[in-house]
Amino acid sequence: MRPSSFFLTAVSALGLARSCFSSVINQRSYVDYEDVSYSIDVPQNTSSTGSGPIYLRLRAPPGVKWFALGQGSQMTDGNLFIIYSAPDNNITLSTRRATGHVQPQYDSSMHAYLEEGSGIYDGIMTANIRCDNCTTLANGKSAVGNPSSWSWALTYGPPLVSSNVSEMLYQHDWHGSFTLDLAKNAGSNFSNPYYVPLRFAPNLSPYSNPHQVSDTILHKKRIAHGVMTSVAFVLLFPNFALLLYIVPSRRTVAWIHAPLQAFAVLLALAGFGVGVSVSKDLQELGGYHPVIGYVAVGGVVIIQPILGIMQHLHFRKTGTSSLYGVSHRYLGRFLAALGIINGGLGFHYATSKNPDIPPASPIAYGIICGAMFMIYVAVILWRRRKNKLQAAHSMALKCVENKGNLAKMDNSSNSTLVPVPDGAIDASRNKPWER
Repeated sequence: MRPSSFFLTAVSALGLARSCFSSVINQRSYVDYEDVSYSIDVPQNTSSTGSGPIYLRLRAPPGVKWFALGQGSQMTDGNLFIIYSAPDNNITLSTRRATGHVQPQYDSSMHAYLEEGSGIYDGIMTANIRCDNCTTLANGKSAVGNPSSWSWALTYGPPLVSSNVSEMLYQHDWHGSFTLDLAKNAGSNFSNPYYVPLRFAPNLSPYSNPHQVSDTILHKKRIAHGVMTSVAFVLLFPNFALLLYIVPSRRTVAWIHAPLQAFAVLLALAGFGVGVSVSKDLQELGGYHPVIGYVAVGGVVIIQPILGIMQHLHFRKTGTSSLYGVSHRYLGRFLAALGIINGGLGFHYATSKNPDIPPASPIAYGIICGAMFMIYVAVILWRRRKNKLQAAHSMALKCVENKGNLAKMDNSSNSTLVPVPDGAIDASRNKPWER
């Protein structure tokens, strides 16, 4: 099954039916059997009182290893209904809860059951589910309020064929979320709403905020974000700044430092863009790692170039440094350090979302950062020592020149040393003695 086909069809199926009998989507009328679909029915009594049974229908074609529907916009929000194949063309309903981005654990406290019509027919898994205590999320909020948030996930592969409700599950290949207005689409009070006569064709109620993510693409974007931003902040910004110390010349800033730093800024900006995309996929644009990234990247993209240009213009006029140059230097060091630290926080942040990250990655990052710090400090100390030696050498030369000038001074009548031309001294030596 193509992911694009799945998305288009699954999205068209995510909604509620409004009728006098039921709010269940008529799958035969609106969804092709080649795709995954989810349906939700909240009886009128449950919608009005906030407690009671809710009904779910989950369907998936061959090639899906397991698929799930969850309450809340994230898997940690509420109840998870996970479906996979069982022996003899049966299916297994595994009710689980998640405490983080790890495999959810089976939860027997959820009173959910498979109803008539559940099983595998022509290779299609169908789960008609009734849950009697699934109207509240883990945070205490209502799961059947207005709007109601839901999430979904699936993994491709061969059938599990297991009746174990605690079966080991592989990480999902696709996941997403959507919201529904269940208050406006309360269903009937039928005991089994999945057998509504076809003549009562339901009218779909629009869903909102559809969201889907390919975990394979998400993983690649995470790697791209980490590599681009780490290279920019750990390697390029510090090394290109050191060129001013290694190659001290009037042309270094305009011909070497500025163009290379501009390239580093573009790389950091590209990594930032990919990071924003990752945050949108995870629906966590306001986490500590993204916020620090906004500050660090915003500084190197906007503030640093302005300060650098102002200092360059000032230097061309006066040949001296200014507050622009001092601010550019120390703010650059601060932003580079902030980006490096945020990179370390990013590994911690990513590990909490994906435990499969190799432990060697943050260790290698730390080693590279430590080595770069020592190189940066060593080059600055070397340049300062060299500048002091050059200053001392220049001072010594000036002293020698001053001594030479003193040897050519004469004492006038007013006891003030005045310079005597070299020719006058030679003439006086050649003049014969007068008696």
